[in-house]
Amino acid sequence: METSAHTEDAALIGERQAAARALMARPLLTRRTHPAEFSLVRSHAEWLVQRFQRVLGYRLTVADEHARLVKRGLVDEVVRPAERATGARFTPRTHTYLALALAVLVEQTGPTTARSLTAGVRAAAREAGIDADPGRGLGERRAFCAALHHLVGFGALTETAGTVRAHQADPAVDVELTPDTGALRAVTAHLPRAGDDPDSFLTDAADPDPEGDQAGEIALRRLLAETAVVYREHLPDRQRDRLAAHQWRAAAALGNLLGCDTEIRAEGVALVMPDETDAAQRFPSDDPVGRTALALVRHLSGRLHPGRPATSVAVPDLELRTALDALGGADAPVRAEWARTAGPEIPDPERLSALVLELLAALGLLTGGPGQWALTAAAARFGADVDERVPMIQDNDEDSRTPPAHARGSGQDEPDPQTDPRDDLDRVTSVLQAVANEKVSATSGDTGDDPGPRDGSG
Repeated sequence: METSAHTEDAALIGERQAAARALMARPLLTRRTHPAEFSLVRSHAEWLVQRFQRVLGYRLTVADEHARLVKRGLVDEVVRPAERATGARFTPRTHTYLALALAVLVEQTGPTTARSLTAGVRAAAREAGIDADPGRGLGERRAFCAALHHLVGFGALTETAGTVRAHQADPAVDVELTPDTGALRAVTAHLPRAGDDPDSFLTDAADPDPEGDQAGEIALRRLLAETAVVYREHLPDRQRDRLAAHQWRAAAALGNLLGCDTEIRAEGVALVMPDETDAAQRFPSDDPVGRTALALVRHLSGRLHPGRPATSVAVPDLELRTALDALGGADAPVRAEWARTAGPEIPDPERLSALVLELLAALGLLTGGPGQWALTAAAARFGADVDERVPMIQDNDEDSRTPPAHARGSGQDEPDPQTDPRDDLDRVTSVLQAVANEKVSATSGDTGDDPGPRDGSG
Protein backbone atom coordinates (compact mmCIF):
# COMPACT_ATOMS: atom_id res chain seq x y z
CA MET A 1 0.00 0.00 0.00
CA GLU A 2 1.48 3.32 -1.08
CA THR A 3 1.70 6.25 1.31
CA SER A 4 0.54 9.60 -0.05
CA ALA A 5 2.60 12.76 0.31
CA HIS A 6 -0.24 14.25 2.37
CA THR A 7 -0.08 11.33 4.84
CA GLU A 8 3.69 11.67 5.10
CA ASP A 9 3.39 15.40 5.76
CA ALA A 10 0.73 14.83 8.43
CA ALA A 11 2.91 12.24 10.15
CA LEU A 12 5.92 14.56 10.02
CA ILE A 13 3.95 17.46 11.50
CA GLY A 14 2.54 15.19 14.20
CA GLU A 15 6.03 14.05 15.24
CA ARG A 16 7.31 17.62 15.42
CA GLN A 17 4.38 18.79 17.51
CA ALA A 18 4.68 15.79 19.86
CA ALA A 19 8.35 16.63 20.37
CA ALA A 20 7.46 20.27 21.09
CA ARG A 21 4.83 19.26 23.65
CA ALA A 22 7.32 16.94 25.35
CA LEU A 23 9.79 19.81 25.73
CA MET A 24 7.12 22.14 27.09
CA ALA A 25 6.18 19.56 29.73
CA ARG A 26 9.81 18.64 30.57
CA PRO A 27 12.29 21.34 29.53
CA LEU A 28 15.24 19.00 30.32
CA LEU A 29 15.01 15.70 28.43
CA THR A 30 17.73 13.07 28.58
CA ARG A 31 18.25 9.95 26.51
CA ARG A 32 18.23 7.79 29.65
CA THR A 33 15.01 9.04 31.28
CA HIS A 34 12.85 9.69 28.17
CA PRO A 35 14.40 7.85 25.22
CA ALA A 36 11.37 8.03 22.89
CA GLU A 37 10.76 11.76 23.39
CA PHE A 38 14.46 12.56 23.16
CA SER A 39 14.73 10.63 19.90
CA LEU A 40 11.89 12.72 18.43
CA VAL A 41 13.58 15.94 19.54
CA ARG A 42 16.89 14.88 18.00
CA SER A 43 15.18 13.97 14.72
CA HIS A 44 13.49 17.38 14.40
CA ALA A 45 16.03 19.53 16.22
CA GLU A 46 16.42 22.19 13.51
CA TRP A 47 12.67 22.78 13.13
CA LEU A 48 12.16 22.87 16.89
CA VAL A 49 15.03 25.30 17.49
CA GLN A 50 13.67 27.73 14.89
CA ARG A 51 10.01 27.49 15.90
CA PHE A 52 10.54 27.85 19.64
CA GLN A 53 12.61 30.97 19.01
CA ARG A 54 10.11 32.50 16.58
CA VAL A 55 6.87 31.66 18.38
CA LEU A 56 7.85 31.92 22.05
CA GLY A 57 11.34 33.38 22.15
CA TYR A 58 12.64 30.24 23.91
CA ARG A 59 16.15 28.91 23.29
CA LEU A 60 16.51 25.17 22.61
CA THR A 61 19.83 23.33 22.87
CA VAL A 62 20.05 19.72 21.65
CA ALA A 63 23.17 17.74 22.61
CA ASP A 64 24.12 14.09 22.17
CA GLU A 65 22.55 12.91 25.41
CA HIS A 66 20.13 15.66 26.44
CA ALA A 67 17.94 18.51 25.20
CA ARG A 68 17.30 21.72 27.15
CA LEU A 69 14.52 24.21 26.45
CA VAL A 70 15.42 27.50 28.13
CA LYS A 71 12.24 29.36 29.02
CA ARG A 72 12.04 32.98 30.05
CA GLY A 73 9.55 35.78 30.54
CA LEU A 74 7.25 34.15 33.12
CA VAL A 75 8.07 33.55 36.77
CA ASP A 76 5.47 33.29 39.54
CA GLU A 77 2.52 32.67 37.22
CA VAL A 78 3.59 29.32 35.80
CA VAL A 79 6.79 28.00 37.36
CA ARG A 80 6.12 24.89 39.44
CA PRO A 81 8.34 24.75 42.53
CA ALA A 82 10.76 21.86 42.98
CA GLU A 83 9.21 19.08 45.06
CA ARG A 84 10.31 16.03 46.99
CA ALA A 85 8.99 12.57 46.13
CA THR A 86 6.31 13.05 48.80
CA GLY A 87 5.01 16.16 47.06
CA ALA A 88 6.38 18.55 49.69
CA ARG A 89 8.04 21.63 48.24
CA PHE A 90 11.76 22.15 48.56
CA THR A 91 12.79 24.14 51.60
CA PRO A 92 15.51 26.82 51.35
CA ARG A 93 17.90 24.25 52.90
CA THR A 94 17.13 21.73 50.13
CA HIS A 95 17.68 24.39 47.47
CA THR A 96 21.02 25.18 49.13
CA TYR A 97 22.12 21.56 48.87
CA LEU A 98 20.93 21.40 45.26
CA ALA A 99 23.10 24.39 44.36
CA LEU A 100 26.11 22.99 46.26
CA ALA A 101 25.71 19.54 44.69
CA LEU A 102 25.58 21.08 41.21
CA ALA A 103 28.69 23.14 41.96
CA VAL A 104 30.59 19.96 42.85
CA LEU A 105 29.15 17.64 40.19
CA VAL A 106 29.77 19.89 37.18
CA GLU A 107 33.50 19.48 37.88
CA GLN A 108 33.23 15.70 38.29
CA THR A 109 34.97 13.70 35.56
CA GLY A 110 33.78 10.20 36.45
CA PRO A 111 31.62 8.10 38.78
CA THR A 112 31.33 9.15 42.41
CA THR A 113 29.63 8.02 45.60
CA ALA A 114 27.23 9.66 48.02
CA ARG A 115 29.91 9.75 50.74
CA SER A 116 32.45 11.35 48.40
CA LEU A 117 29.85 13.86 47.28
CA THR A 118 29.04 14.63 50.92
CA ALA A 119 32.67 15.54 51.53
CA GLY A 120 32.77 17.68 48.38
CA VAL A 121 29.59 19.54 49.32
CA ARG A 122 30.90 20.14 52.84
CA ALA A 123 34.09 21.65 51.41
CA ALA A 124 32.19 23.77 48.86
CA ALA A 125 29.91 25.11 51.61
CA ARG A 126 32.89 26.02 53.76
CA GLU A 127 34.53 27.81 50.83
CA ALA A 128 31.35 29.78 50.13
CA GLY A 129 30.82 30.68 53.79
CA ILE A 130 27.59 28.63 54.03
CA ASP A 131 26.65 26.67 57.13
CA ALA A 132 25.77 23.33 55.49
CA ASP A 133 27.00 19.80 56.17
CA PRO A 134 25.10 16.73 54.83
CA GLY A 135 26.74 14.54 57.44
CA ARG A 136 25.65 16.59 60.44
CA GLY A 137 22.36 14.85 61.14
CA LEU A 138 19.21 13.28 59.75
CA GLY A 139 17.57 16.58 58.81
CA GLU A 140 20.61 17.75 56.84
CA ARG A 141 20.98 14.35 55.15
CA ARG A 142 17.31 14.33 54.13
CA ALA A 143 17.62 17.74 52.47
CA PHE A 144 20.85 16.67 50.73
CA CYS A 145 19.34 13.38 49.50
CA ALA A 146 16.21 15.19 48.27
CA ALA A 147 18.46 17.35 46.08
CA LEU A 148 20.28 14.25 44.74
CA HIS A 149 16.98 12.47 44.06
CA HIS A 150 15.82 15.54 42.13
CA LEU A 151 18.89 15.29 39.89
CA VAL A 152 18.31 11.55 39.43
CA GLY A 153 14.78 12.33 38.24
CA PHE A 154 16.18 14.76 35.68
CA GLY A 155 18.52 12.07 34.36
CA ALA A 156 21.54 14.18 35.29
CA LEU A 157 22.61 11.55 37.85
CA THR A 158 22.36 7.75 37.52
CA GLU A 159 22.23 5.37 40.47
CA THR A 160 24.60 2.60 39.33
CA ALA A 161 24.79 0.71 42.65
CA GLY A 162 22.45 1.28 45.58
CA THR A 163 19.89 4.05 45.89
CA VAL A 164 19.81 7.56 47.29
CA ARG A 165 16.80 6.57 49.41
CA ALA A 166 18.85 3.84 51.11
CA HIS A 167 21.62 6.32 51.90
CA GLN A 168 19.05 8.74 53.32
CA ALA A 169 17.74 6.06 55.68
CA ASP A 170 21.22 4.91 56.74
CA PRO A 171 24.38 6.99 56.16
CA ALA A 172 26.48 3.81 56.42
CA VAL A 173 24.89 2.60 53.15
CA ASP A 174 26.75 4.17 50.25
CA VAL A 175 25.48 4.60 46.69
CA GLU A 176 27.45 4.81 43.47
CA LEU A 177 26.43 7.67 41.16
CA THR A 178 27.35 8.40 37.55
CA PRO A 179 26.93 12.08 36.61
CA ASP A 180 25.99 13.34 33.14
CA THR A 181 28.08 16.51 33.13
CA GLY A 182 26.32 18.03 30.11
CA ALA A 183 22.87 17.58 31.62
CA LEU A 184 24.09 18.85 35.00
CA ARG A 185 25.36 22.05 33.40
CA ALA A 186 21.93 22.50 31.77
CA VAL A 187 19.86 22.10 34.95
CA THR A 188 20.23 25.78 35.88
CA ALA A 189 19.23 27.82 32.84
CA HIS A 190 19.50 31.39 34.13
CA LEU A 191 22.43 31.90 36.46
CA PRO A 192 22.37 35.10 38.56
CA ARG A 193 25.14 37.65 38.19
CA ALA A 194 27.40 38.61 41.06
CA GLY A 195 25.57 41.90 41.72
CA ASP A 196 22.04 40.48 41.60
CA ASP A 197 19.72 40.44 44.57
CA PRO A 198 16.55 38.27 44.54
CA ASP A 199 14.17 41.13 43.65
CA SER A 200 16.25 42.50 40.77
CA PHE A 201 16.91 38.99 39.44
CA LEU A 202 13.20 38.17 39.24
CA THR A 203 12.34 41.61 37.84
CA ASP A 204 14.85 41.21 35.01
CA ALA A 205 13.59 37.70 34.26
CA ALA A 206 9.97 38.68 33.68
CA ASP A 207 8.20 41.53 31.92
CA PRO A 208 4.49 40.64 31.65
CA ASP A 209 3.61 43.83 29.77
CA PRO A 210 6.36 44.85 27.30
CA GLU A 211 5.90 48.15 25.50
CA GLY A 212 6.78 46.99 21.98
CA ASP A 213 4.01 45.27 20.03
CA GLN A 214 6.21 42.40 18.84
CA ALA A 215 7.67 41.75 22.30
CA GLY A 216 4.18 42.11 23.78
CA GLU A 217 2.75 39.50 21.42
CA ILE A 218 5.58 37.09 22.27
CA ALA A 219 4.83 37.61 25.99
CA LEU A 220 1.14 36.97 25.30
CA ARG A 221 1.92 33.71 23.46
CA ARG A 222 4.09 32.58 26.37
CA LEU A 223 1.25 33.26 28.77
CA LEU A 224 -1.22 31.31 26.63
CA ALA A 225 1.18 28.39 26.21
CA GLU A 226 2.16 28.10 29.86
CA THR A 227 -1.06 28.98 31.73
CA ALA A 228 -4.09 26.72 32.02
CA VAL A 229 -6.54 29.59 31.40
CA VAL A 230 -5.80 33.23 30.59
CA TYR A 231 -8.57 35.48 31.89
CA ARG A 232 -9.02 38.79 30.12
CA GLU A 233 -9.83 40.68 33.32
CA HIS A 234 -6.48 39.63 34.85
CA LEU A 235 -4.41 41.09 32.00
CA PRO A 236 -2.88 44.57 31.94
CA ASP A 237 -4.75 46.96 29.63
CA ARG A 238 -2.23 46.70 26.78
CA GLN A 239 -2.15 42.92 26.88
CA ARG A 240 -5.95 42.75 27.02
CA ASP A 241 -6.10 44.86 23.85
CA ARG A 242 -3.43 42.69 22.20
CA LEU A 243 -5.37 39.54 23.07
CA ALA A 244 -8.54 40.96 21.53
CA ALA A 245 -6.71 42.02 18.36
CA HIS A 246 -4.34 39.07 17.88
CA GLN A 247 -5.94 36.09 19.61
CA TRP A 248 -6.54 34.20 16.35
CA ARG A 249 -2.99 34.80 15.13
CA ALA A 250 -1.58 33.64 18.47
CA ALA A 251 -3.86 30.59 18.37
CA ALA A 252 -2.64 29.68 14.88
CA ALA A 253 1.05 30.07 15.81
CA LEU A 254 0.70 27.96 18.95
CA GLY A 255 -1.42 25.37 17.15
CA ASN A 256 1.25 25.05 14.47
CA LEU A 257 3.96 24.52 17.11
CA LEU A 258 2.12 22.37 19.67
CA GLY A 259 -0.74 20.76 17.73
CA CYS A 260 -3.31 22.13 20.18
CA ASP A 261 -6.80 23.54 19.81
CA THR A 262 -7.63 26.97 21.20
CA GLU A 263 -10.79 27.56 23.18
CA ILE A 264 -11.74 31.26 23.00
CA ARG A 265 -14.55 32.43 25.22
CA ALA A 266 -15.91 35.68 26.56
CA GLU A 267 -13.98 35.37 29.82
CA GLY A 268 -10.65 34.22 28.40
CA VAL A 269 -8.60 31.81 26.33
CA ALA A 270 -7.29 28.29 26.99
CA LEU A 271 -5.21 25.84 24.97
CA VAL A 272 -6.58 22.30 24.71
CA MET A 273 -3.80 19.75 24.23
CA PRO A 274 -4.35 16.36 22.56
CA ASP A 275 -5.51 13.61 24.91
CA GLU A 276 -2.31 11.63 24.52
CA THR A 277 -0.16 14.48 25.83
CA ASP A 278 1.80 13.25 28.84
CA ALA A 279 1.30 16.45 30.80
CA ALA A 280 2.78 16.91 34.25
CA GLN A 281 -0.63 17.98 35.53
CA ARG A 282 -3.60 15.96 34.29
CA PHE A 283 -7.16 16.82 35.30
CA PRO A 284 -9.53 15.20 35.99
CA SER A 285 -7.52 12.31 37.42
CA ASP A 286 -8.48 9.16 39.32
CA ASP A 287 -6.31 9.69 42.43
CA PRO A 288 -7.87 10.99 45.69
CA VAL A 289 -6.69 14.56 45.06
CA GLY A 290 -8.06 14.67 41.51
CA ARG A 291 -11.38 13.07 42.44
CA THR A 292 -11.91 15.39 45.38
CA ALA A 293 -10.96 18.43 43.29
CA LEU A 294 -13.45 17.46 40.56
CA ALA A 295 -16.24 16.87 43.07
CA LEU A 296 -15.49 20.22 44.75
CA VAL A 297 -15.54 22.12 41.45
CA ARG A 298 -18.86 20.60 40.40
CA HIS A 299 -20.41 21.24 43.79
CA LEU A 300 -19.29 24.87 44.01
CA SER A 301 -20.42 25.53 40.43
CA GLY A 302 -23.91 24.34 41.33
CA ARG A 303 -24.12 25.92 44.77
CA LEU A 304 -22.51 29.32 44.18
CA HIS A 305 -24.01 30.44 40.88
CA PRO A 306 -23.73 34.18 40.30
CA GLY A 307 -27.19 34.47 38.74
CA ARG A 308 -25.73 36.70 36.04
CA PRO A 309 -22.90 36.55 33.48
CA ALA A 310 -19.67 36.72 35.49
CA THR A 311 -16.06 35.63 35.22
CA SER A 312 -15.81 34.57 38.87
CA VAL A 313 -17.86 34.28 42.04
CA ALA A 314 -16.64 34.54 45.63
CA VAL A 315 -16.44 31.31 47.64
CA PRO A 316 -17.30 31.84 51.33
CA ASP A 317 -14.62 30.33 53.54
CA LEU A 318 -17.15 28.35 55.60
CA GLU A 319 -18.71 26.95 52.41
CA LEU A 320 -15.31 25.84 51.16
CA ARG A 321 -14.23 24.24 54.43
CA THR A 322 -17.56 22.45 54.81
CA ALA A 323 -17.37 21.05 51.28
CA LEU A 324 -13.77 19.89 51.67
CA ASP A 325 -14.60 18.19 54.95
CA ALA A 326 -17.63 16.40 53.46
CA LEU A 327 -15.83 15.31 50.29
CA GLY A 328 -12.51 14.16 51.77
CA GLY A 329 -12.42 14.84 55.49
CA ALA A 330 -11.63 12.36 58.24
CA ASP A 331 -15.24 11.13 58.43
CA ALA A 332 -15.95 11.18 54.69
CA PRO A 333 -17.27 7.74 53.55
CA VAL A 334 -15.20 7.97 50.37
CA ARG A 335 -11.97 7.56 52.37
CA ALA A 336 -13.01 3.97 53.18
CA GLU A 337 -13.49 3.38 49.46
CA TRP A 338 -10.01 4.75 48.71
CA ALA A 339 -8.52 2.48 51.40
CA ARG A 340 -10.02 -0.60 49.70
CA THR A 341 -8.58 0.18 46.27
CA ALA A 342 -4.97 -0.29 45.26
CA GLY A 343 -3.60 3.11 44.30
CA PRO A 344 -1.60 6.09 45.45
CA GLU A 345 -1.11 7.00 49.08
CA ILE A 346 -4.15 8.66 50.65
CA PRO A 347 -3.20 12.07 52.10
CA ASP A 348 -4.47 12.95 55.55
CA PRO A 349 -7.50 15.30 55.51
CA GLU A 350 -5.55 18.51 56.11
CA ARG A 351 -2.97 17.72 53.45
CA LEU A 352 -5.66 16.56 51.03
CA SER A 353 -7.44 19.91 51.34
CA ALA A 354 -4.18 21.79 50.73
CA LEU A 355 -3.34 19.67 47.66
CA VAL A 356 -6.85 20.10 46.22
CA LEU A 357 -6.74 23.89 46.57
CA GLU A 358 -3.20 24.02 45.14
CA LEU A 359 -4.25 21.93 42.12
CA LEU A 360 -7.36 24.00 41.38
CA ALA A 361 -5.41 27.25 41.75
CA ALA A 362 -2.72 25.98 39.35
CA LEU A 363 -5.44 25.11 36.83
CA GLY A 364 -7.06 28.54 37.11
CA LEU A 365 -10.33 27.11 38.45
CA LEU A 366 -9.87 28.86 41.79
CA THR A 367 -8.19 32.22 42.25
CA GLY A 368 -7.23 34.23 45.30
CA GLY A 369 -6.16 32.65 48.57
CA PRO A 370 -7.32 31.69 52.06
CA GLY A 371 -10.38 33.75 52.96
CA GLN A 372 -10.50 35.27 49.45
CA TRP A 373 -11.07 32.29 47.15
CA ALA A 374 -13.14 32.81 44.00
CA LEU A 375 -14.51 30.20 41.59
CA THR A 376 -13.80 31.09 37.96
CA ALA A 377 -16.08 30.66 34.98
CA ALA A 378 -13.85 27.92 33.54
CA ALA A 379 -15.02 25.63 36.36
CA ALA A 380 -18.42 25.35 34.64
CA ARG A 381 -16.91 23.14 31.92
CA PHE A 382 -16.73 20.29 34.49
CA GLY A 383 -20.42 20.47 35.41
CA ALA A 384 -22.63 22.20 38.00
CA ASP A 385 -24.11 19.62 40.36
CA VAL A 386 -24.78 20.33 44.02
CA ASP A 387 -23.33 17.41 45.99
CA GLU A 388 -25.87 16.04 48.46
CA ARG A 389 -23.05 14.94 50.78
CA VAL A 390 -22.29 18.60 51.57
CA PRO A 391 -24.71 20.12 54.10
CA MET A 392 -26.25 23.52 53.45
CA ILE A 393 -24.61 26.42 55.28
CA GLN A 394 -27.08 28.33 57.44
CA ASP A 395 -26.22 32.03 57.66
CA ASN A 396 -28.25 34.92 59.00
CA ASP A 397 -26.62 37.77 57.13
CA GLU A 398 -27.90 39.67 54.11
CA ASP A 399 -26.55 37.01 51.72
CA SER A 400 -28.21 34.15 53.58
CA ARG A 401 -29.77 31.25 51.73
CA THR A 402 -32.14 30.76 54.69
CA PRO A 403 -33.98 33.94 55.75
CA PRO A 404 -33.84 34.81 59.47
CA ALA A 405 -36.98 34.00 61.39
CA HIS A 406 -38.77 36.92 63.13
CA ALA A 407 -40.64 36.55 66.35
CA ARG A 408 -44.37 36.45 65.97
CA GLY A 409 -46.09 39.72 66.72
CA SER A 410 -42.94 41.71 66.15
CA GLY A 411 -44.69 43.86 63.59
CA GLN A 412 -42.07 43.19 60.90
CA ASP A 413 -43.11 42.03 57.48
CA GLU A 414 -42.20 38.47 56.70
CA PRO A 415 -39.51 38.33 53.97
CA ASP A 416 -40.21 36.54 50.75
CA PRO A 417 -38.85 33.00 50.82
CA GLN A 418 -35.58 32.73 48.94
CA THR A 419 -35.11 30.27 46.16
CA ASP A 420 -33.14 27.10 46.75
CA PRO A 421 -30.08 27.30 44.48
CA ARG A 422 -30.74 23.75 43.29
CA ASP A 423 -33.98 24.92 41.69
CA ASP A 424 -32.04 27.34 39.52
CA LEU A 425 -29.67 24.91 37.83
CA ASP A 426 -31.32 25.31 34.44
CA ARG A 427 -31.00 29.08 34.68
CA VAL A 428 -27.42 28.79 35.89
CA THR A 429 -26.52 26.54 32.99
CA SER A 430 -27.98 28.94 30.44
CA VAL A 431 -26.11 31.86 32.01
CA LEU A 432 -22.80 30.01 32.00
CA GLN A 433 -23.34 28.86 28.44
CA ALA A 434 -24.01 32.44 27.40
CA VAL A 435 -20.65 33.40 28.85
CA ALA A 436 -18.84 30.35 27.48
CA ASN A 437 -20.73 29.35 24.36
CA GLU A 438 -18.31 28.10 21.76
CA LYS A 439 -15.23 25.95 21.39
CA VAL A 440 -13.19 26.78 18.33
CA SER A 441 -10.06 25.47 16.69
CA ALA A 442 -7.71 28.04 15.23
CA THR A 443 -6.74 27.00 11.74
CA SER A 444 -5.61 30.24 10.12
CA GLY A 445 -3.43 33.21 10.80
CA ASP A 446 0.23 33.59 11.70
CA THR A 447 2.05 30.24 11.61
CA GLY A 448 4.99 31.53 13.55
CA ASP A 449 7.24 32.05 10.53
CA ASP A 450 7.87 35.72 11.21
CA PRO A 451 11.20 36.34 12.92
CA GLY A 452 10.84 36.77 16.69
CA PRO A 453 12.21 39.65 18.74
CA ARG A 454 15.80 39.60 19.92
CA ASP A 455 15.00 39.63 23.58
CA GLY A 456 18.18 38.07 24.83
CA SER A 457 16.75 34.58 25.26
CA GLY A 458 19.62 33.12 23.24
